[in-house]
Amino acid sequence: ARAEAERNAKLAAERATLTTAVFFEYDRDALTAEAQHALERKVPVLLARRTVRIRIEGNADDRGSDEYNLALGQHRSAAVKRFLVARGIDDDRVETVSFGEEHAVCKEQVEACWSRNRRAEFVIVTAGELLQSTPR
Repeated sequence: ARAEAERNAKLAAERATLTTAVFFEYDRDALTAEAQHALERKVPVLLARRTVRIRIEGNADDRGSDEYNLALGQHRSAAVKRFLVARGIDDDRVETVSFGEEHAVCKEQVEACWSRNRRAEFVIVTAGELLQSTPR
């Protein structure tokens, strides 16, 4: 039981690492040092779990037109994918999508809110081992 609990804890930590969002500066798709650090933590998990596939969802704050924000979200998700692929993650294991400003986590018209909306989120599409046990 203890070994199973430890395994479940490890898998939960790997899921949490893979699903941690990264954030962007206003009107930028370049990865910040903080974003790069978070992405570097995802690489060993993805390399160890070769059956795992992820979707990177690019998001923007609500400043700018819908079309501009959809494009910016796509540029952000593509920048994240390029980072992961450059570190040995197979291209076909990573899909990208943009939601522009549609999936805002905060609606207030202040920087603290806008900064939370400028992000790339990660969804585990095919989990393999990561979903064989469920967190308790």
